[in-house]
This record gives sequence, C-alpha cells and structure tokens, in this order.
Amino acid sequence: MAGTDLLGDGMIKVTICATLSSVSNPPASELNAGIDIQDYIMKDGLGIEPDQASVDNTSLASKSDTERAGTPSYKIEIMGKRKKPPTPDVGYNTLAPGQDVYCAVRRNKDNALPWVAGDEAEVYPVETGIRQKQQTARNEVQKFKSKLFNHTDADIDAVVA
Repeated sequence: MAGTDLLGDGMIKVTICATLSSVSNPPASELNAGIDIQDYIMKDGLGIEPDQASVDNTSLASKSDTERAGTPSYKIEIMGKRKKPPTPDVGYNTLAPGQDVYCAVRRNKDNALPWVAGDEAEVYPVETGIRQKQQTARNEVQKFKSKLFNHTDADIDAVVA
C-alpha cells in the first residue's frame, strides 16, 4: 500500500523568538511569545539547507581516500513578502539586520495552532543578515530575501517542553 502523501500546505510554522531558555527543549510559553512569520514568507521561501563537512582520516597506509563525518552547517534564507501600509510589515520588520534571535520551525501540524509540549521543532540560533530587496516584476508581490546566520549549535530534533 502506497499510503497518503504528507503535504506541507498550511503545515509549517516559523516563529522568531528574541530569547529561548533552551534550544533542545524550548518551552511552549516562550515559543508562543515569539512572532509567527509564516504568513509573510513566500510559499517556497523557507530555505534551510543542511550540509556536513568531511574529515579526511586517510592514513599513509590507506589504499584509498577515507573520511568521517565532520561538523554540520545550515544555510538559511527566507524569501519574504512586503505588506502595503497601513498593514504592519511584520516579516520585514521582524527580520531587521543584526539581531541575535532564534528561528523555530514546526512541520506537519497546522500552523494556526499554538506551540504545545511534545511538538517536534527545529531551533536555529541565528543572526539576521541584511534584507535584500528583490527585483520587482509585474503581477508579483514585492519580495525581500533575508539570510539567517546560524552562530550557535542548532537542534533539528528539538522537542517542546
């Protein structure tokens, strides 16, 4: 039996928090005090690309190159959309450059629901980069790109406390 495909539509929550007491077990109350920005991100605009360095462990006696898994890294970019005044431009303002914040992502659960204990989460301690205004085009919303620089160990398997 092939089963039903797991869809992402409306099932991704992205919250920016000024502080979290734990990256691995962030309290639901602290996540719910953050700013939800999924409504301000383009449908394909959450880019989190994990990578892992390799460590060469080839010895002089080796007959082939060998390596081990090294440290992970995360390239994080958000493609946001701007809001027309007088509507608050929440996504753009929240991702102002030079802030040390936490980007928390929850997948596979309705994004309108609050964070609760037991939720699976990805938590990235990041510094917000410059907001890069994107070229405008007819029949498109105005967009901006923001890079988030992961400066401390992330936990991609965090569980909400």
